[in-house]
Amino acid sequence: MRKVSLDYNFVMKSNLDDGLNNEELESELKLVEEGLNRLNVMVESNETGFPKLVDLDDGEIIDFARSIQGEFEDMIIIGIGGSSLGFEAVANALLPYNYNALSPDKRGYFPRFWVMDNVDPYKAYWILEHCNPHKTIVLVISKSGSTVETAANFLVVYEWLLKNNVDLKRSLIAITDPKKGDLRNIVSRFGLKSFEVPENVGGRFSVLSSVGIVPFAILGIDIRELKNGGRFFIHNGKNLYLKMTAIYNAYIKRGKKINVLMPYTSRLKSFADWFCQLWGESLGKRYTRDGREIFFGSTPVTAIGTIDQHSQLQLYKEGPFDKLITFIQLDKHDFNQELDGEWYENYKYLTGVDLSRLLNVELQATEVALKKANRVSMKIAIDFLDEFSIGYLFMLYEYVVATLGIINNINPFDQPGVEEGKDYAYGILNRAGYEDKRKDYEASGRRESDYIV
Repeated sequence: MRKVSLDYNFVMKSNLDDGLNNEELESELKLVEEGLNRLNVMVESNETGFPKLVDLDDGEIIDFARSIQGEFEDMIIIGIGGSSLGFEAVANALLPYNYNALSPDKRGYFPRFWVMDNVDPYKAYWILEHCNPHKTIVLVISKSGSTVETAANFLVVYEWLLKNNVDLKRSLIAITDPKKGDLRNIVSRFGLKSFEVPENVGGRFSVLSSVGIVPFAILGIDIRELKNGGRFFIHNGKNLYLKMTAIYNAYIKRGKKINVLMPYTSRLKSFADWFCQLWGESLGKRYTRDGREIFFGSTPVTAIGTIDQHSQLQLYKEGPFDKLITFIQLDKHDFNQELDGEWYENYKYLTGVDLSRLLNVELQATEVALKKANRVSMKIAIDFLDEFSIGYLFMLYEYVVATLGIINNINPFDQPGVEEGKDYAYGILNRAGYEDKRKDYEASGRRESDYIV
């Protein structure tokens, strides 16, 4: 049986002056149970589909990945937000550090990977400089196909492929909506290979759909174990999830408006970035479902132990009382190394200590230092980091965030604040149908020279 645990000692009244008492926690747990019941109804009615991703048949994807193994030296992923962050979370957690620098044999002859997310010309230029167009597979990932950054980067890569006479049917794959959208139209126009994103799964909840599963399979990552981890959470993680969601909700109510996720491993840095999008887009809402103005949310922040002990921890310990910190601990780290400091007097205390223990000792020390300053923290502990455990973490946080939205009467599955910015960009760029947005921008975006220096 795999181990995942939640230590919430340092959110409770028994350890903190203003911690939660048992009655408060029980009250929140009842609310979360109600939220879970409502989420289950939404899943059964297909209003949302992310929990069912763990049971989708990936046979076609596995067969496709096997059919191209060894054929491509590089894989370019074109996508942004939910179309890239989940992929990077898994790739950077599970593949060797600086994977792209390894020789083909040390990579198992799986391709290097490059992510074209931002429309930064410098980044786009150097990605293409690294790649041989005839040895590169390109995945264009966008549910709508209209995301401006993805469209722009696709045009750059499309021109690069055409200029080099590359067979698009061989090298270009689309991952998009099954029926509609610009990418679906392009698939039909060129007869491209494509994989579908379920209509009832939004981008930030889509990592265990074809959005993530296709590139994972191409890189040789065990997608069945990823889904096994997510499935294990659904069937065995209820108690942990209920407690965690209840604690988050209680402290949002108490004004802890900054939510820090601090894994004590550099391998989970990109997972923390994925968490920031999931939390921020899902829970930062101006209106309730019934149209009442609420301005709900808390700000997600990523920190990495021990690195950010030397930057952010000073603020967390002595700054405003506005943060809840969630640590992630690995019980066992890969490639552990034991230290020998016998040759220098001031390093002798490290003799016999391994790096894994040192990381966890620093985490334990940080927890207690924060507790003594009356700062709130809890800790997720996993036995080790692999496909199973990261699949569990994905599903855990998706359930937590969806439930927090439901019990606070907001929609955790939309992002109207993001859409408005996109619409202004379309208007400025003279996209047909967005003329009113251009006029609105010109009227609202005026700047006075007096305030520019």
